[in-house]
Amino acid sequence: MSNERPEFPPIESAPPRHTWVWALAGAALVVGLIWIARRAPDPSPARPALAAIADAKPAAPAEGAKPAPAAAKAPESPNVLGSAVAAAKSVAMVARAELDRELARTKSAQAQAVTYRKQIDDLQKQLGAARAQIAAMQTAQKPPPPSDQEQILQTLAPVLRAGNGGSP
Repeated sequence: MSNERPEFPPIESAPPRHTWVWALAGAALVVGLIWIARRAPDPSPARPALAAIADAKPAAPAEGAKPAPAAAKAPESPNVLGSAVAAAKSVAMVARAELDRELARTKSAQAQAVTYRKQIDDLQKQLGAARAQIAAMQTAQKPPPPSDQEQILQTLAPVLRAGNGGSP
């Protein structure tokens, strides 16, 4: 029996979609985002504002520190090196005060850490004692182990049931 039709009819497929359009749109979007991200802002309005703020507000000294007197006024004597050394000493005193303050903070943090370690050790001991109590209670509530005869019967019970045809 010959048939004019093929054995397996062809599968109808959907028409091809034009993906190149979407690829071009995505590429254009990426290029636009990169261009916006890399575009430098106009520096002219920002620069004078920052310069005015920097001129109006000198650097604030640390807590309790005195501003350097040599830096505040021009040296009156021809001893330029002496005034520079005096300014360096006053800056060093400010740095020393900051160093002392940070050392005190470090020591207090270390002492607090030691206190926390002691508390953790105490809590670990309490946890160990509580676990020991729980284990003791669980062993006390456990039934006694079966005797030798009961163990033998439990082991042979499936064999004995199978030998009797499943009836007790």
